[in-house]
Amino acid sequence: MAKKKKLSKTGRLILDLILVLSLSAAAYSGYMLWKETEKYRVAKKSYDDIRDTVIVRPAQDTAEGPAERVIDWNALAAIDPNIAAWIELEGSTIDYPVVHGTDNSWYLKHLMDGTYNDSGTVFIDADNNAGFADRNTVMYAHHMLDDPLMFAEVENYKEQSWYDTHKKFLIHTPDAEYEMYPVAGYVTQGTAGYIQLQFASDEEYMEYVNSFLVRSTFVSEETITAADQMLMLSTCSYDVTDGRYVLIGKLVRIDS
Repeated sequence: MAKKKKLSKTGRLILDLILVLSLSAAAYSGYMLWKETEKYRVAKKSYDDIRDTVIVRPAQDTAEGPAERVIDWNALAAIDPNIAAWIELEGSTIDYPVVHGTDNSWYLKHLMDGTYNDSGTVFIDADNNAGFADRNTVMYAHHMLDDPLMFAEVENYKEQSWYDTHKKFLIHTPDAEYEMYPVAGYVTQGTAGYIQLQFASDEEYMEYVNSFLVRSTFVSEETITAADQMLMLSTCSYDVTDGRYVLIGKLVRIDS
């Protein structure tokens, strides 16, 4: 029977080094997974806490139906004075405060309370006028895959079946109530120049709207005319490099 060869000192050192490197790689991978999960947990808890703090529901229903939620705008302003609106899509996880700052970078990586977090905050384009005064107001938010968070479910409008059961967003502001009816959406790239806020004529505006309609991933029962305002929701898409899914809808003021 052949005798087993003993490892040399150098051989043992190499095996020990490989073991140490393997354990280190496993530990680093575990840490990165925990770090990724932790930022989602922190962001989710932050927004859950905000909802618990600023949204109240009257104890009694009315003859017209269940009591509607009431937003404490002063409480929101105490968290972030840039608060501008609240966006809500029934039957989805989209239920967030919306801010309007002075640039389009800060809120990409910060929560409302200023905490650094990759989930960021839903925000209106800094170049938009306040109060949904423009023909096109743009909201941005990340497409966070866990749970999902932020505007991840906006990309669900790639499927006709999602549109068929999610035909209306609610937009609450301190001064008025709005509804947004999705009209068209498609996948594009961040460098494609799809953002336009001002229009020189009705014709230019309608050409812009039609550029969405011809590429839309769903067919809507709603339309946008030259007399209408629109709201655009922009989020990341992982279908293409530097991808975006962009949804436009007719914005209608329903109460003041």
